Amino acid sequence: MRLFATPPYREVDELLDHAGEASHRDLEHTLRDIRRANIFGLGTWVVKHHLERLMGDWPPGHQLRILDLGTGSADIPEELCRWAERRGLDIRFVATDISPEVLKIARARIEKAGFGDRITFLACDAARPPFAPGSFDVVVCSLAFHHLSVKQACAAMPEIARIGRLGFIINDIFRSRGAWIMAWVLAHFTTTNRLTRHDGPASVSRAFTPAELRRMAQRAGLCVHVYRHPFWRVAVVGNGKRD
Repeated sequence: MRLFATPPYREVDELLDHAGEASHRDLEHTLRDIRRANIFGLGTWVVKHHLERLMGDWPPGHQLRILDLGTGSADIPEELCRWAERRGLDIRFVATDISPEVLKIARARIEKAGFGDRITFLACDAARPPFAPGSFDVVVCSLAFHHLSVKQACAAMPEIARIGRLGFIINDIFRSRGAWIMAWVLAHFTTTNRLTRHDGPASVSRAFTPAELRRMAQRAGLCVHVYRHPFWRVAVVGNGKRD
């Protein structure tokens, strides 16, 4: 039994969605905070865990092409490049974000990390990704799906499924009272960044519950599995098939 009722969905505006109005320093710091959330909140692990399942027995020497929608500072592609090196995999990314300012920071980080030859950056809207069917083996959308409105999310999910040949992974936080409390505490006691302090709790308020994500997939006729993970993480994993 839940200790607290699930709070109602609220389409709260996030400051990161107006990155052009923020200073470069504020952007760098809030993207750093998101990277920490992916590491300590198991977001990076969730993507790797489900990617391995989607890949199955991947042919040795065969290039794996991944589209990362809403990449932020490209921390997920960066970590997957390190993971692929350890496994001897040839991996390539197209990392997208709607904000040129965010992509500038991401590109500089990736060049410094030594993965500039494996990750290509492109500015585009995650709600309307401009790619042909099956353009990539896997599509990843990590901590970005909640930035879409309900209407945009319902339209984006079948588009994401259309692009990924093997499937897709939507990795996000889900809305709950506990997640909101955790986000508020972390945002106010681990950082002084004004974007993070606002967007941390706001992200939870506009995040989708596992049941809501499942209904979106059903309405789109998609065959998906919806997994709950610790720290209020949810993963919607599609295998490229229609229900």
